[in-house]
Amino acid sequence: MADKGRTVELPQRVPGAARTGPASPVSPIALALPEDLRQRIQAAVTSELTDGAADEQERVAEDRPGSAVEAQPEVWPGLGKPRRRVGGRLIALVLAVIVVGSLAVAALSHRSVSAAAVRGQAAVWVAGQVSRDVTVSCDPVMCAALQAQGFPAGQLVVLGPASPDPVPSVVVVETAAVRELFGSALATAWAPAVLASFGSGAGAVTVRVVAPQGAATYQAALAADLAGRQAAAGALLRASQVAVSAAARSQLLAGQVDVRLVLALVSVAGHEPVDIVRFGSLGPGAGAGVPLGFADLAESIPAAHLDTAAYARAVWAVLNGTEAQIRPERAISGPVQGQAILRVEFPSPAPLGNPSPGSP
Repeated sequence: MADKGRTVELPQRVPGAARTGPASPVSPIALALPEDLRQRIQAAVTSELTDGAADEQERVAEDRPGSAVEAQPEVWPGLGKPRRRVGGRLIALVLAVIVVGSLAVAALSHRSVSAAAVRGQAAVWVAGQVSRDVTVSCDPVMCAALQAQGFPAGQLVVLGPASPDPVPSVVVVETAAVRELFGSALATAWAPAVLASFGSGAGAVTVRVVAPQGAATYQAALAADLAGRQAAAGALLRASQVAVSAAARSQLLAGQVDVRLVLALVSVAGHEPVDIVRFGSLGPGAGAGVPLGFADLAESIPAAHLDTAAYARAVWAVLNGTEAQIRPERAISGPVQGQAILRVEFPSPAPLGNPSPGSP
């Protein structure tokens, strides 16, 4: 997270803009037709061969000398009722199998590409939003994707059949492979809090907080932390230089805001006026009990007597200064819904209890 010596430069990016990762390679998939489809095709081929043999026997009987066959007028090739031909119908069946097989390959390939895209989205989010001071457990493919996105390899715990339950990490990235290893205990027993979720169904990827003492202990600690967040919010709301929107005030009073964020804004209010537009969650699909990790501050404040760029630099100087006890991950300056906004973000997951000085 933020070190004392890093520069005051603010990245110019529109808050909330989607991040994209490099395209993941797609492995070739062997064609495997469903058993019921294979049986129907086999039955059709058998029926065709049987019908063709019956037609051939009928033709031989008609052409046999001495058969009581009524004389027929001469028929030119291509006219009249043709005899059934096995070859043509078999060719049609083969073509049908090829078409069905191609569609099956396309469907499987599409699912593979979709799964890779979801995995890539999750990897980008974890690498950008999860604190690099914590350990993250994941299956081998996801760990490789996280490392490719720049997450420190030394902070990754690769999961496999011999991994303990719960895993020795702060965050676990739940993929289909991880669900297969740990089953429902993953979500119900030792990783109940959801930081972010991506995709749906079997290909869904969920980023969870590990509760090494179990879900009940974690929920009790979360409830105790709620009281601390509400107390810190009261101090922020009483500050004379703080203006708060109605929605942000409700979030503060409910104790929904990360205590690190609240304390950082209290620090800023001691130097500059603060206008809080909104608080929000860093993760898409985050659980209801997960503290909100970012604040959008209005950059255009007449009382500050600074233009928007100068105000953003002044706020960042306070947040990252030598006297700062708690430093955010980043501050992003840009327009949101036509308003100049400075977004202040703290990394996930939010620590339970009072944060220690100098913690990210």
